[in-house]
Amino acid sequence: MSATLAPINDAPALGTRRKKPNLAAWTGYAGIAAVLLMFAFGSPFFLTASNIATILTQASVFGIAGVGLAMVIIAGGDDVLNGGIDLSTGAVAGLSGTVTALAASAGTPGLLAVLYGVLVATVIGVINGLSVTLGLRPLLATLATMGVAASLELVFNQNLKIAVTSGFFETARGTVFLGIPLAAWIMLLIGALGWWVYGKTSWGVNSYAVGQNPTAAQVAGLDPRKYRLASYVLGSALAGLAGTLMVARLSAAVPGIGTQILLDIILVAYMSIIFSRRRLVSVVGTVLAAVLIAALDNGLTSLGVASQWVGAAKGMLILLVLASVTLRGRKNR
Repeated sequence: MSATLAPINDAPALGTRRKKPNLAAWTGYAGIAAVLLMFAFGSPFFLTASNIATILTQASVFGIAGVGLAMVIIAGGDDVLNGGIDLSTGAVAGLSGTVTALAASAGTPGLLAVLYGVLVATVIGVINGLSVTLGLRPLLATLATMGVAASLELVFNQNLKIAVTSGFFETARGTVFLGIPLAAWIMLLIGALGWWVYGKTSWGVNSYAVGQNPTAAQVAGLDPRKYRLASYVLGSALAGLAGTLMVARLSAAVPGIGTQILLDIILVAYMSIIFSRRRLVSVVGTVLAAVLIAALDNGLTSLGVASQWVGAAKGMLILLVLASVTLRGRKNR
């Protein structure tokens, strides 16, 4: 027996109109506008076409991986300790990029090398999903696979940068359509697909339902394990894709860079709640948050702010967002 639950979150009921965003959502939009205006006045180069393309390219890497993490949080719930989380996302992206770079440097055609990297990431997603559905805490299970993925990356690259000179990756890095880089188009496409799946289909409604109230979902005939397993597999696959785009962007697989972007991935996934009328993690909000964080990073750097202060600002943002999620959970209980 299976059923489709009435939505209890941002996913609208099928065939109904979406309500206008509330104050929290408009605050998110206003935040983007304020950041853009501040940096536009502070730096004459911030709103140039080339810099905007740079921001979108930077946002695409942790935006795509962030969408994957958002799927995990949606299906597992946004409780920080017991809900859906995947700490291996950054390390998986790094491992996928390394596998892709090694395959490309060995003469494998570019697209096939990308598929190899995504396949490795997907396998780790299966391990994560099975571990969680068998009853392991997501926080601990994905912490373990993060260590495995990071170690495998170092084994494969021997802690050395692997340059990629394939024409496929050069083309991917240099392709621009309507002023928007290819990587950004991929992020927008994934965001649009995620908006449709989680906002217009029964799968998305049910995913939100099992994440917010798994007991009620089971009573209604849904199997939370199916949705959570799928979310971890898709989440890791998207992290793998992000890792291959990172290789194309840098023309190399850089050791340890995956763990360096983990903070950004977590930040954009949880910051998506500020674009939500019900203050829940969403795919579209994750894409918007990725652009906002990339713009923030780019703008602060252009104003001469030291990188350590940029990292500190991101850490404070994560604390604020997680505190908001925790307070909302207590209020609901």
